[in-house]
Amino acid sequence: MEKPLVSAVVVTYNKAGVLADSIRSVLRQTYRPLEVLVVDDGSTDTTPQVVRSFGDRVRYLRKENGGEGSARNLGIREARAPWVAFLDGDDLWLPHKLEVQMGVCERARDLLAVQCSAYCVNDRLEVIEARSCVPARDRLLDFLLFNNLPAFASTLVAQRDVLLRLGGFGEDLVILSDWDMACRLARAGTLRSVPDFLVLYRHYPGNRSRNVEIHIRPGVRSLARLFAAPNLDPWLRKREPQVWARFYAMLAGGYARNRNWRGALAWSWKALWTSPAVVPYLACMPLRRLMHRLRPPPRISFCDIMEPVCRAPKLPRAT
Repeated sequence: MEKPLVSAVVVTYNKAGVLADSIRSVLRQTYRPLEVLVVDDGSTDTTPQVVRSFGDRVRYLRKENGGEGSARNLGIREARAPWVAFLDGDDLWLPHKLEVQMGVCERARDLLAVQCSAYCVNDRLEVIEARSCVPARDRLLDFLLFNNLPAFASTLVAQRDVLLRLGGFGEDLVILSDWDMACRLARAGTLRSVPDFLVLYRHYPGNRSRNVEIHIRPGVRSLARLFAAPNLDPWLRKREPQVWARFYAMLAGGYARNRNWRGALAWSWKALWTSPAVVPYLACMPLRRLMHRLRPPPRISFCDIMEPVCRAPKLPRAT
């Protein structure tokens, strides 16, 4: 059997209703040779039956529930290819996703990792938002300020050895382990952005990312580790107040979206106290929300294009 060049690691937890679609989107990739692993993070639904229906085309790995970080790390350890690509169990890859990204990797020998742009879609695969990444802004500070990360986990392709050297994804982070990894990859070396839209990121009511509270402790832990590093670049250390202030401002924005005005005010005040440079960001927050609401979404639907993949799309359960 030909040795795979890329190991696709699909991480899932209680997403049996859409998992088959995600797996089919990997199996239909134009790039070969490819290994497909599904890491089940202790699902209690029919996930095992869904995965086993694909036979020997997919390797099934099951573990006790420990979070997305530990699930991705198991996939990294079990991967047989020199490159690893990740996909969350409710997202989709367009057929040429790996072909485009691996083409970039093969042309740039010093590349450690690459991401791409993504479309947010609803359960009917209609685009509700376009999230682009800009090649010229691939800098650690960019990621620390929560810029240029369209849907990182499902867009990432990285060298397996690099991921192992960095210690894998943070297993102590309930959420934001992908953001934490993006920052560490950027600090380790070259992380390039491909502007092509190659991933469909499912967005639905009940997304865990809308829960502001669960972001606080992981975000604080990740930033504290970064700025405690003795060999951190001096130029970045000077920006520490700005980075913390932006994180607090992001939390304020999350509370505002949930109409928790007391929480929004508290975190806004903390952001301002940490760095007055955050004033323009906070001041423009209502305008950004208004513009986001008024801006019509792209009139794009992937229902016909992905029909062989998504035979019967269903909303996953909130986790």
